[in-house]
Amino acid sequence: MEKVINLDFGSSDVFGLAGVKEGSEAFKKQVDSQLTDEDWNGRITIRFPDSIVIIGTSFWAGFVQPIVRKIGSDGIINRVTFITSSEKLTEGLYRDLY
Repeated sequence: MEKVINLDFGSSDVFGLAGVKEGSEAFKKQVDSQLTDEDWNGRITIRFPDSIVIIGTSFWAGFVQPIVRKIGSDGIINRVTFITSSEKLTEGLYRDLY
């Protein structure tokens, strides 16, 4: 079974995300709180709002670090699908895992 999480950053006027603390808080409030241990063992889709066109490396580090600790980079590659406003942005998220 696949778990789908649609992230929400409060306003369609928000077009960029930055800050390690902000990334960590977004993960805790919007992702970790919605996933069970069973979900972590299955497929997960995390969708960023279409209005987000910039995801800073600081935000991404804070957001993805707990996921890497939980299932590893290979687990992310194999089981987690990130959806963003563009293919280029999505590719950058996967590239920045390492």
